[in-house]
Amino acid sequence: MGSGLSKLPLPLKVDANDDGTNHNFPSFVHKVVSNDDLLMEILLRLPILSLHLFKPVCKQWLYLITSSSFTLTRTRIPTVDPPFGLFIKRWPHNDYIFVSFDPRIPAKRSIHPLACLGGRIKQSCNGLLLCYIATGNKYYVCNPSISMFKMLPPIHDLHERNGYQEMNIAFDPIKSLCYKVVHVGRVEDEDDENDYFTRIQTYSSETGVWSVSGDRFPNLWFDGFGHGIYWNGAIHWLTFHDPFHVITLDIVDNPVLTKIQTTLPVSVKGHVHYNRKLLKSHGSLLFLCKDGDSQHLNIFEMKNEYCVWSVKYFVNLDDIMRPYPTLKMPTNWLFRYHMLNVVLGQ
Repeated sequence: MGSGLSKLPLPLKVDANDDGTNHNFPSFVHKVVSNDDLLMEILLRLPILSLHLFKPVCKQWLYLITSSSFTLTRTRIPTVDPPFGLFIKRWPHNDYIFVSFDPRIPAKRSIHPLACLGGRIKQSCNGLLLCYIATGNKYYVCNPSISMFKMLPPIHDLHERNGYQEMNIAFDPIKSLCYKVVHVGRVEDEDDENDYFTRIQTYSSETGVWSVSGDRFPNLWFDGFGHGIYWNGAIHWLTFHDPFHVITLDIVDNPVLTKIQTTLPVSVKGHVHYNRKLLKSHGSLLFLCKDGDSQHLNIFEMKNEYCVWSVKYFVNLDDIMRPYPTLKMPTNWLFRYHMLNVVLGQ
């Protein structure tokens, strides 16, 4: 292994029975490990790496940690788990590799059901993945932490113009274990075949059906919707026409579309992040912009007030190669960077 990596720690070795008890433990320890409710409350608040190490302790602990009720309950605890990895698509293959932010956890090929269904990840939201299967034009929602998925029913046929359609997902486990999937498509005006508008359909996991909004929405506002991100109770995205207009779609009851004019504290003359995609981390909305042909990346942050983007970080992309001083590259090579995500510190 390279100098920057270390092996995964060995699982915790405890001479315990299948129920987790050990007669050599003090009496108070025995009371804790023999009480499922108390043990559950403790395990729920441990970071993901600790849970990984505690699985082999005994069958009782393995059963508790891997149960679906444990996983669902844990998602409702805010900040217990920051993002801990990325699913990266292997090119030209049609599968994914999971890469952990913790170097002690090795990378691994995508797990069921991503592997067996051959789906492509369209969006992610708080642990859920919205995936697409080109064969049959099918969508499904996947929870990779418990290897479960839900195939979505077909959307209503509204005769979208030129097949244009985009989808996104909204899920906040702190508020509810139900999620919503939003579909937008351009529809021709029945009264004027040269005119068209955007129609919104919403799928709710609570009802299991798609509902169609009766409102008409302007098409230009939805350019970039497929790269939107769910934050602060609504889906947010940047338009392709003006990167400093943030569009929000609130879908709590009926879809409500809002256009917000934002400003930057400095003049930005460079390239906005790939596909104008917004990012989020630790409750903040993030906006990336590269300074022209330089290797400087600006990271802007917006709080809940929707007033102004503030400078959070200046990043020198040349620093990426500094941890590898012995790596010699031909002088005529060009490096191309692609920012996958930004994760803010605690």
